[in-house]
Amino acid sequence: MTFKELAWGAFIFKAGYGDYSIYQPLASDRDYLLRLQTNPTIEDFEKLRNFLVHYGVPWAPKDLPQKHLSVWPRLQPHIQRLSNERLETCDFNSRQIQDEISAAFNCLLFRTWGAETVVSKVLHFLNLSLFMMIDSPIMMRFSKSGSQGYLDFLHDMQREAAEALNDYQQLGLPGRFEEFLSRALNYDGIRPLTKLIDDYNWVTITRGWPKTPPNWLFDLFVLK
Repeated sequence: MTFKELAWGAFIFKAGYGDYSIYQPLASDRDYLLRLQTNPTIEDFEKLRNFLVHYGVPWAPKDLPQKHLSVWPRLQPHIQRLSNERLETCDFNSRQIQDEISAAFNCLLFRTWGAETVVSKVLHFLNLSLFMMIDSPIMMRFSKSGSQGYLDFLHDMQREAAEALNDYQQLGLPGRFEEFLSRALNYDGIRPLTKLIDDYNWVTITRGWPKTPPNWLFDLFVLK
C-alpha cells in the first residue's frame, strides 16, 4: 500500500461517507480511552455500545455494557500488558504477544456478545494504536477468522502500514503521518493510523471503490 493509496481511501471515506459523527470524538478523548484501559465504568461501556449501534451493529443488545463490565476483570490483564504496543512496531512473531492478543480476543468473543467484527471494534478502543477494526467483507477478502485469523490480519496490516509509512518518508512530507492526513482531512484531533488503514479497507473492499488514486489528490493535500 502506498501513501497515496491510503490517503485516497481516507479522503473518500471522509468526503463520501462522513464519520458518522461519533468515532472521532471518542478516539480523541484521552481521558475516556485511559479509563477504558484501566478502570472503565458502566457509562464508558454505554458510550462504546452507542458507537457500535451507529457503526454497523444496530442490533447490539441493551445489556452489552453490563456484559463488558462483568468480563473486564478477566480482560484487563491482557489489555494492560498490551497497552504500550503499536501496530507499526508490535512483534507479532512473539509468542507472548500472540497469547495476549488471542486471550483478549477470545475473552470478548466467548464471554460477551457478538462475532469477530464486534470483538475487533471493542478491542480497537481498548488500544487505538494496536487493534484494528474488521468487518465481514474485509474478513472474507483476507480469509481471516477466529483469534489466529485476527492475529494474521494485524500482521498483514503491519506490513501495509510499513509500506505506506516508508512511502510517506520518501515523499519528504512534514511531521507524523497521522497528523498530516488528519490535518489535510480537517479532522478534529489526530486520527490513528489503525483507523486510517481501516478507512482505506472499508472504502476499497466493503464499498468497492478503485484503489488507484487520481492525479489531483496529492496536489490537493500538499497545497492544503
